Amino acid sequence: MDVTMIYFSQTGNTRKVAETMATAFQEAGHSARTVPLKEATADDVTKSDLLGVGTSCMTSQAPTPIKEFLHNLPPLEGRRTFVFATSGGASGRVLYDLTHLLRGKGADVAGGVLIRGEVHHPAPCLLGHFRGRPNAEDLNRARRFATAVAEPISAVRSSPLAESRPEAIKPRWGFYDLVASLSSDRLQRVLLPEPKLDPDRCDLCEWCVNECPMDNITMQPHPILGGKCIRCYRCLTGCPQKAFNVNWRFSNLAILSLYNTSFVRWFGDVEPGEQVY
Repeated sequence: MDVTMIYFSQTGNTRKVAETMATAFQEAGHSARTVPLKEATADDVTKSDLLGVGTSCMTSQAPTPIKEFLHNLPPLEGRRTFVFATSGGASGRVLYDLTHLLRGKGADVAGGVLIRGEVHHPAPCLLGHFRGRPNAEDLNRARRFATAVAEPISAVRSSPLAESRPEAIKPRWGFYDLVASLSSDRLQRVLLPEPKLDPDRCDLCEWCVNECPMDNITMQPHPILGGKCIRCYRCLTGCPQKAFNVNWRFSNLAILSLYNTSFVRWFGDVEPGEQVY
């Protein structure tokens, strides 16, 4: 079986999960490869026997770049697929967002796995959440899921997939699912601060232009953000010169009101005994 996994990853969490599953597929005798979203094409999707789609979670949902990619795919009638995601405790609709779009193309979604990942969002109230994740046990969970999804179709459908999350197939209506349904890129641009450039630090390397998942940064001659920013803060956290900065004075309180550790434990998917910090 030829397995292709397309993933959206900015800090490496989702990439680690994809690579771990690829190894599991290969050990089971299949051909498997991983493709970063920026390099993915429709041929990568239509020429594989089994397609996996993965993403990091943003505002309790799948971020715009991966949703736009799936929306623009050709029909996938009957093609076997699965979904996977990394999340920092408030996953909301992230898995079902992927499933919904794949089903809209006619794909057969076998299931999905959610893996904990360290939170790299730069808001002060989120720094340090789930440090060091995904850890060895998280990646073993991903491996078990890959082993299960690679079994014959008859075996997959006769019993639930190991480690598969129920919300990958059927949406939930919890607190963070509601947050996701109300959130939008436009609302994020209102609630969250725009990264600001310090020209004195910028060396015009164009790193941010190449890394922005929305192709939203142009050089004029310094980097300028356009109107499609999704507040992922990739430019801020990844700039080699640390040339971007953000004033979190008010927005940090807005984020804390929704993603504080108590809410994440009460309404999120934090398991009993799992450490947030």
